[in-house]
Amino acid sequence: MKVIFEEYSGIIITAVAIIALIAVVGLLLVSNGPVHTAFVGLIDSLFNKAKVS
Repeated sequence: MKVIFEEYSGIIITAVAIIALIAVVGLLLVSNGPVHTAFVGLIDSLFNKAKVS
């Protein structure tokens, strides 16, 4: 087991980091996530300000 971690530690760390990054991006982009909410608010305010009376 020690030999495996010595040989492949870089690959294991890289794989875990990529999976964690994908999970964080996925959590931010869900329906009620902070990024989605901010983007929808930005688009709504843009259209509200662009309305011509």
